[in-house]
Amino acid sequence: MNRGSTATPEAVNVIPQSPQSAHELTVLATVAHELRGPLTALAQSSELLAEDFLTLEPEQIKSMLGAMHRRTLWLQGLVENLLCAATIREGRLALYRQSLSLADLVADVDAVVGPILAQRGQRLRVRMGQQLPEVLADSRRLGQVLINLILNASKFGVANTPIDVTVTARDGAVRVSVADRGPGVSTDQIDRLFQPYYRAPATADTVKDGVGLGLSIVKSIVEAHGGEVGIESRRGGGARFWFSIPTVERVASAKSHLSIVS
Repeated sequence: MNRGSTATPEAVNVIPQSPQSAHELTVLATVAHELRGPLTALAQSSELLAEDFLTLEPEQIKSMLGAMHRRTLWLQGLVENLLCAATIREGRLALYRQSLSLADLVADVDAVVGPILAQRGQRLRVRMGQQLPEVLADSRRLGQVLINLILNASKFGVANTPIDVTVTARDGAVRVSVADRGPGVSTDQIDRLFQPYYRAPATADTVKDGVGLGLSIVKSIVEAHGGEVGIESRRGGGARFWFSIPTVERVASAKSHLSIVS
């Protein structure tokens, strides 16, 4: 080998790219891009804390730790969505159902997403119906559904405005809606929003992140519970995403009916 010579780097495609593999490479590049920013910020913050901890003011330390916590939560959500998308694609989505209060679930999710929403001056404004029945659901998966819808509303909503979460019961199901005051959804987008890796066009007021998995995961999890999911325009501007889950009583009644028929 001639060590004195120089060579120009050359990109070589050994195997021709199929449309499917090209799409997968695009997805991988998007995921890498989404991970790089928060990981770089975490590395810089942790390095600064390690080197200057003794000289930083308590409020500075608190602020940095808060930012690190929010970035960690966001990364956890992204990884959870990637893993869930893989299990759905392979047909291995498992549900561990039990009686669940959606009012309690909303409160738990609020505690998780609150720090993330605070970055844009947003908060949840929750409206609960009276005497809501319990549903038969996997609390972890349904929590993922709610988190994905809320973070989607935060991303496309307007800063410093609330995100409305409404929980009602009707016709043997509990319905949860998440509404924002963003640009809304055009008619040609509605059929595409729940497709994997589809990302709606961002505007100057919306956050440009994500890999386009959140809403497709919402649809898959809700339908696996025997529920329904949808979207509608909101009067006064914005979009309202909703999903419904059958109540415990309705599921029990359906099973009883099947037993009698068989």
